[in-house]
This record gives sequence, C-alpha cells and structure tokens, in this order.
Amino acid sequence: MRTRSLRSAAAIVGLAAMLGAAGTGISGMAIADETPTGPAVDAGQQCTPASQVLVSGASYLVERLGLEEAWTLSRGRGVTVAVVDSGVEAANVHFADALVPGVSTFGDGTAPAADDLFGHGTAVAGLIAARPAEGSGVVGIAPEAKIMPVRAFESAPEDGQSSRDLVAPSAASVTSGIRWAADHGAQIINVSLSDDQSADLYADAVAYAHARGSLVIASAGNRNTANADSPDPAHFYPGELPGALAVSAVLKDGTWNADSSYAGAHVDIAAPGQSMPSAYISGGDCVFNGDSASSSYATAVVSGAAALVAARYPTESPDQWAFRLTQSAMRVSPAERSDTVGWGEVRPAEALSLVDDGALPGPQSPAFPSATPTPEPTRTISVDADADPLDPARAIVGWGFGTAATISVITLLLARGRARRSSAGPSTR
Repeated sequence: MRTRSLRSAAAIVGLAAMLGAAGTGISGMAIADETPTGPAVDAGQQCTPASQVLVSGASYLVERLGLEEAWTLSRGRGVTVAVVDSGVEAANVHFADALVPGVSTFGDGTAPAADDLFGHGTAVAGLIAARPAEGSGVVGIAPEAKIMPVRAFESAPEDGQSSRDLVAPSAASVTSGIRWAADHGAQIINVSLSDDQSADLYADAVAYAHARGSLVIASAGNRNTANADSPDPAHFYPGELPGALAVSAVLKDGTWNADSSYAGAHVDIAAPGQSMPSAYISGGDCVFNGDSASSSYATAVVSGAAALVAARYPTESPDQWAFRLTQSAMRVSPAERSDTVGWGEVRPAEALSLVDDGALPGPQSPAFPSATPTPEPTRTISVDADADPLDPARAIVGWGFGTAATISVITLLLARGRARRSSAGPSTR
C-alpha cells in the first residue's frame, strides 16, 4: 500500500508538516495548512495545547459576512452539521451543549469522536458553531447548530515531543463517515479535505448522503498543502462531485491567492480562510492561518452558512440550499462564475433572504429547471418540379399527359377535313 504524504502545519506550535504513516494513507489526499498565529490581543502569544487562551477581540468574520443581519433570520437551531475530521475537543468552552453523539471510522473505531489530538476538527467545528463564551470574541457562523463529530483520522504524540505523527485519513474512513452522518440525521456534512483518488467511493458516498437529504461541503484544495508527488491533481474529491459544494479560500481582504488555492471548474463558492479565530484543543481559542488562506476553514464557514439556510428553509432540498448559497454569493458579474472563487464569496444574510423566481442570473435554480429547447421544424426541400396548378381541372375533363400534342393532332385533322370539302366543290343533288 502506498504511503501518504499529508502536509499540514496543524494546530500545534512548531509543527510545519505532517508525515504520512506507512500503510494508512491514500496518495493525493490533503488537509489544510492551519498555522496558529496567536491570539489577536497579543501577537506574540503562542497557541499551545497546554495553555488555554481566549481571544477577546471580536471576530472580523461577523462584520465581513454580515452575520448580525443573518442572525436575525436564523442561528442554525435544529440543524446538525457533521464534521468528518480529526474529532472535536468536547471540553472546549465553546462547545457547551453543542455536540451530539458521533463516531470514529478509522482503525478499530474505538477512539472517542468527542476528542481531538490533532486540532483540525476542533478548529473547523468552532468556525461552524462555536457558542459565545465569556471573555472570548470567537463565535461560530451558526451558533445554535449542533456539531456531530465524525473522527476519520487522528494524530498521536511522540514520546517527549511536542510534534505528533498523523494517522492519516483514508478514502474508506472518510466515506464511511459521510454515510454514517447521513444515516444519523446530519443535514450538512463538512469534509475539510480533498483527495484525487478513489472516485467511485466518494461518488457513492455523496450520492448516498444526497438521497438522504444531506449536503456535502468540501475543500476545493490547498496548493501549499498538496502532496509533493501530486502538486497539480486533476480531481478534488468529494467537492467536485454532483451533490457536493467545493469551497475555495480567499485572504482576509477578499482576494484570491494562487499560492494558497487551486483554481478550476470544480470550484463552486469561496469564503475567508486567513486569520481565522476559532476553538482550540487547549480548551480555549487560537487564530489560525495568519499568512495564507486555508480552504479547510473556508469550507467550515460555508458549512456554517448552510446550517443557517437549512434551519430557515427545512423543507427545501440540499440542492436548493446549495443554490441559495451560490446564487447570493458576492461576485463581479451576476451571470458569471470564475475558476478561482466559483460563484463568489459567501454572503449568509443574502442567502437567507433570497427570493427564487427562476429568473435570477447565475447558477440554475433546481426549483425552476431550464426548459428543454424546442427544436426548429425540419424543412424538407424537394428536387421535383412544382405541380401544375391546372392539373385538377385537366383530370376532370380527361386531359392528361401529352395534352398539347393531342390538341395539335385534333387541329391538324380538322384542317385536313376542311381542305377535302373545299376541293370537292359544291354538292349536287
């Protein structure tokens, strides 16, 4: 079995890359670069697992994404978001009453899902649904949604070391987690990673989740965490698959950066992925990715927005939730998508207030499928001569083909008859 090389700066100080464990990985899978930058209140303060620190400054995401307006319409109550990741640290101050039972899908499945030795899953969950905590400005996009931890990988500490060896995720552990989450009521399934292998496994899992009313939201890929053996993957599973949304990351100022993110036809939508304040495995807070944009965190932001939408429109389908997000996203031209940010940067308030009448420019509404174009009528061109309009009349009087010749013969005979009578002279009795 091939060895995975997963590059990540994990939420552990000084850890710049994660090395794949032999026999546990799949070539091509990558998770986000989540370098902790320290709390905003003290740029020199490092985030370490043993030191609980709260970031008191308000998250810039609240203003950037218009969350105060969005929260007047929805806060995510009644929606469960599954986080298929490294687990979630249940003891974090932001997760009081936030977690529902989860599962581990790697190894023998006995590791507790509500535990996180790595930090990635905890940070993702915090961006989605962190509860406000006294002394902290960290808050999730959907602060009343529930988090379902699905532990598809983990890291384990080395003896006497602060760094950790990654027990890498596999396509089997990730897709099993997607299926389990769909079976256990998760309306939104966050997958903050991408893989360029195992297309059938991912396609089946996404289709399975979609059929059960779940929307899968996944990373569109991070260039700076790409597998060294596959720097330019052709595919990004599960994000590029039908029934899923692929999320690209933009910098704090809203610009897309080619050094951080991949571009391509698979990108559906974008969200901020730099300087992300969230929950940490210390039990407190950390600000992640100060120098680059991570699609893992951008994916979490979109999953939080999806939870707001699903809570407000519970009878709509996953495709309709996805449409609300992409249709309302901020972009230069309403009718055009790009390979860098898809249909634009997510705007939760606009998604919640969108009125879909089927006439909006941009992505096609699933509630108003495009009409099948009516084919132009087939034109038949005949090479035969046009029919003589007098043919019906000629048929009535017994004329047919050769009428002109017949007339000539009759005229000639009459002329000869008159000539014979003239030559005979007057008759005598």
